[in-house]
Amino acid sequence: MNTSVNTEKLKQTIEECEELMIKDLEGFVKIPGISGDRHRVKEALDYILHLAEEMGFDTAVKADGRVGVVSMGEGAETVGILTHVDVVPPGDLSSWNRDPFTLTRLDGKLYGRGTLDDKGPIIACLYAMKAVKDCGQPLYKKVQMIMGTQEETEWDDMEAYVRENPLPDYGFTPDGEFPVCNIEKGDMDLLLRFAADHGGAEDGWYLTGLQAGTVNNIVPDRCTAVLTEYRKGEKICEKTVEAVGKSVHSCQPERGENALFIMAEKLAEADLKENRLLEVLQKLSEKLKDVYGKPMGIYSESEYFNGEFVHRNVLSPTVVRTEKNDVTVNVNIRFAYGNKPEDIVDRFRHLAESLGGTLEISSLQQAVYVSSQRPFLRVFAEAYEEAAGRKNRFSLEYGGTYAKAMPGIVSWGPLFPEDEDTCHEVNEYITTDTLICCGKIFAVALAKILLSEESFR
Repeated sequence: MNTSVNTEKLKQTIEECEELMIKDLEGFVKIPGISGDRHRVKEALDYILHLAEEMGFDTAVKADGRVGVVSMGEGAETVGILTHVDVVPPGDLSSWNRDPFTLTRLDGKLYGRGTLDDKGPIIACLYAMKAVKDCGQPLYKKVQMIMGTQEETEWDDMEAYVRENPLPDYGFTPDGEFPVCNIEKGDMDLLLRFAADHGGAEDGWYLTGLQAGTVNNIVPDRCTAVLTEYRKGEKICEKTVEAVGKSVHSCQPERGENALFIMAEKLAEADLKENRLLEVLQKLSEKLKDVYGKPMGIYSESEYFNGEFVHRNVLSPTVVRTEKNDVTVNVNIRFAYGNKPEDIVDRFRHLAESLGGTLEISSLQQAVYVSSQRPFLRVFAEAYEEAAGRKNRFSLEYGGTYAKAMPGIVSWGPLFPEDEDTCHEVNEYITTDTLICCGKIFAVALAKILLSEESFR
């Protein structure tokens, strides 16, 4: 038996909740839950769990406090909504036009760190669940919003949850784009480590320090180099040089300007004496400046797999550190479905060894492919078309989301094709219209699944 869904009523309910949604998002953004600050991230998780309890949902804390779950409904099938409450650092505060942890409403936009990734979508999902609950109709399935706290870093939260708990049958993570993204690139971090000597036999200036980037999945917008003058083997003085680029999410590094490469260009004109650190910087610029990896031999000749768009491999050095006589370089790689990560690793191992260094695989998450023929994806497509009035198509998610954490999960929302993507950037924002439309789409999709006795596996 299929229970009819009053789509217009659901959409109206979400519209009527606009001010409440913004108010709750304001309180959420106020908590600077940067991934590395476990105390503040827990505060952010507690905030949203408290909101959910006030709305009448069941809540639970899993994985030693690292994952929160908001649930409603009963039944043999479970719809999963995978989200995260942690955020990336704001970066250079002077580049923000406003306080990143104060929600600012301006010209139909809601500014603040996390408004887009992932706090705004969490609020949209929570109110979508409430809209379905308030229908007062029997729920034939269960929905769980599973909220992690370390999505922007090592994912130890979701890994623990997956080991210890039953998993949903299917679902989505509102951490990407519309329409349905049933394909997602793989994600890999490679750590290259080299010895870096200081000074040399000749008198002159040497590159003795290099720092760039803050986290592994952001293209660095700042790079600092330390230059030291040596005479007769003795340190005379030192100075610093700054390079400024544009930070973007490393899933699309072509949209930004990597400050490391800008620094390499600056220092090429600085008449420096050769040493290992300068050699490493020059080689990185030579081999990694092309985001599609042609000099590394990892360029994807085709952007399609089985007729579906998967894009190409992209790479970006994101964090560089020098400590004493070592330099470490994190390279973030997003590889297209159908490419073998071991082939990419081999290329980078050769690069490291050519400079007398070593390579370590820091993280590796496989690419995602979920057949567009799955019944639950048909429902998502229908909900998108009914609630947003747009034509659905199945597409690629460029970034790395919790869709990789569990089978049968796709990336879905919150960005529409015409929206500006400010994820991980300064002045991050989501428009009010996008926030509300997300709530409508998710409410219609959940209603179509939860109010029906039909299986959507």
